[in-house]
Amino acid sequence: MKQYFKQAEITPKQALAGDSVCISMRLVIGFDFISEKARLVFDLPGTLKFSRPTCFLQSEDGFVEVYCSNPDVVYSKKIWDIEKGVFIEKGPQAGNGGRAQRFFILDIEEGQLAENDEIEVRWGDTVYGFGTGTKVASVITFPDYKAIVDVRYFIDREKSLPDWGRDFKGYRRPTPDWETPLEMALLPREPETFRQIRKFGKSYLQLRDRFYNICAVNDPAPFVKEKISAKKNEAGVFEITSTAAVTSRCLPAASTPDMRKVYQGNNIYFGDLHTHSSISNDVVDRQKGLSTPLRHFSYARYGAALDFCALTDHHQPWDIERNKIGEKGWETICSAVKKNNQPGEFLAFAGFEYRCPRGDTAIVLNEPFSYYEIDDPEMKGIKDLWKKFRSRDYLSIPHFHNSGNLAVSEWYECPYSQIEPVLEINSCHGSYEREGVLECGLSLSRPFRPDRTAAWFLQNNFKYGLVCNSDGHIGNPGSNGLMAVYAEELSAEAIFTAIRKRQVYGTTNARIKLLFTINGNLMGSCLAPAPEKNVHISLQGERQFKAVDLYKNAVLYKRFKPYTEIFQTDIIVHDQEAANWYVRAVQLDNQTAYASPIWI
Repeated sequence: MKQYFKQAEITPKQALAGDSVCISMRLVIGFDFISEKARLVFDLPGTLKFSRPTCFLQSEDGFVEVYCSNPDVVYSKKIWDIEKGVFIEKGPQAGNGGRAQRFFILDIEEGQLAENDEIEVRWGDTVYGFGTGTKVASVITFPDYKAIVDVRYFIDREKSLPDWGRDFKGYRRPTPDWETPLEMALLPREPETFRQIRKFGKSYLQLRDRFYNICAVNDPAPFVKEKISAKKNEAGVFEITSTAAVTSRCLPAASTPDMRKVYQGNNIYFGDLHTHSSISNDVVDRQKGLSTPLRHFSYARYGAALDFCALTDHHQPWDIERNKIGEKGWETICSAVKKNNQPGEFLAFAGFEYRCPRGDTAIVLNEPFSYYEIDDPEMKGIKDLWKKFRSRDYLSIPHFHNSGNLAVSEWYECPYSQIEPVLEINSCHGSYEREGVLECGLSLSRPFRPDRTAAWFLQNNFKYGLVCNSDGHIGNPGSNGLMAVYAEELSAEAIFTAIRKRQVYGTTNARIKLLFTINGNLMGSCLAPAPEKNVHISLQGERQFKAVDLYKNAVLYKRFKPYTEIFQTDIIVHDQEAANWYVRAVQLDNQTAYASPIWI
C-alpha cells in the first residue's frame, strides 16, 4: 500500500459549542508522495456558526494559512464554491452569502515535498493575536457530534474537480488517491436553562446550554429540588413517568401547560411539518450536514419531545439531479419514517419541499409514495403537482421566504378540497404574519412581499389556517417553529383531519396553550352571521404575556396587556357583518402564538 502520508491529525481534539478556535490540520509527508500537479482538498464542515474558509482578509473569521516546513516548495491557495462550481477569485464573492464556499484547496506548483516534510493548514489562523479563529458550531444535535474535515489527496489535480460534495444520478464524486477523515468532537456547554415538557402520562426534563443544546448531564439530581425517577434517553433528555411539576434548584425554569382535554375532549399536540436532513442539497452544499433521517427523527422525538414530525428535504422533479432527493435518499427517508412512526407515541411523515414559480411549498404525505411518483419531471408547477396527486392523501403547505415570481397579488389556490388548508407564517426565517412585525420579525436580508403575508390573505377572502414550522436545516426540528393541533388522539388520521379543519395554531417555539372560540366554535370554523358574538380567549404560557391581540379582518381590534402567564377573557361583539377574527399572543420573551382565524 502506498505511503503518501505518514501522519494526519487535527487539533484541538474537541471544542465547546460557540467557541472561536484555530483548527490545525497537520500532515507529515510519506515516501510515495508525488508533488508535481498534486492537489490537497480540505472538505470543511459548514454547520451553523462555522466560519467559511477565506484567503482574502487575515482579520476575517475563518482565514486559512499554510505552514510548510520545506521553503523550496511553492503552492497556491484556493476556495471552491460548491453551489456555483467555481473558484472564488477576488474578494468574498456572493453565492448565498458565501455559505457554500467551504472547500479549501492547496495546489503544489513548484518544488518537491520530501519524506517527513510537514504541511500544516490552520483554519481561523490567529498568529500574533491577529484574527479571532473560526467560529465553532453553536448547535450540537446529538451526543456524539463531531466536526469532520475530510482531507483528499489527488496526484493529478485535473481529476479533482468539479466536486459537488456527494454522488447523484449521472454524477460520481471524484475519487482521490488518498483520503482520511479528521474528527473534532463538539460538546455542549454547561446547563443554563431548565425546561419540563408535559406529555401524556410522562414528561421530559431538558437541561440546555446558552445555545439551547441538550447538555451532557448524567444525573439531574443537582438541578432538581424533588426526588425524581428519571431515565436518560438517546438524545440526552431525562424522561419522567409523571406529569407532576418539577422544581428547578438553581436554573431559570419553564414548564409547559397541561395539554389534555382542552376543548370538547380534544388534546393539543405539537409538531413540525417542515424540516430538512443531510439529504437536502443545501444542507450538503453549505453545511456538510450530519443529520441523517434517523438522527433527525431521534432529535424530534427524544430531544425536542415533539408529537409528530415530517421530513421534507428539497426535491424539484423538474430540475437537475443535484436538486433532487434521489432514489437512494428517498428509500432512506421512508425507512426512517417506518422505524419511528408509532401512533399514540410519535408520528413520522415523509415529504419534500417543492419549488416552482408560485414559491416554496412543503408537501407532507400520509400514504406511501414511490420515488418515481414524486420524481415526475412534468410536475413543473404546483398546479401540475396538485393534478398528479389529486386522488392521494397529502397536504401542501406554502411558505414565503422564497416568494416566487408571480405577479403582485397573483396567487394559485388549490382547486381540490382539503389539500392546502393552512399557511406557514413563521419559521427560522422570521414572521410573515404582516408587514412591520416587531417580535420575531424578518432579518433585513430576507425578501418580503406584502402580498405574501397572513394579513394579505385574510384581507383578500382566502380561508387559510395559520401555523408555524421550523424549516430547520441543522438537525434540530422543533426549534423556531411549532404547529399545534387539536385532535382526539395522536394518529395520522386525527392529525390530518384536524389540520384540514384548520383546528390548528402556530407558535415560534414555546408550548403555549391557546384556546380561541366564537360562540363556542373552535378556531378554523366558518360561522353564519349572528347578532351577538361571544369571543373567548384562554391562554397559558411558559412566560408572562405582554400582549394578547384580537384582530378583525387582519386589523387590530383590541389589545390586552396582562403580564401574567395565564389569561382568559370573553368579549361580546354586536354586529352581523362578514369578517374574520384571529388572536396573536406574545410573551415577554417574544415567543408568540398565532391562532387560526374564525370566519363569519
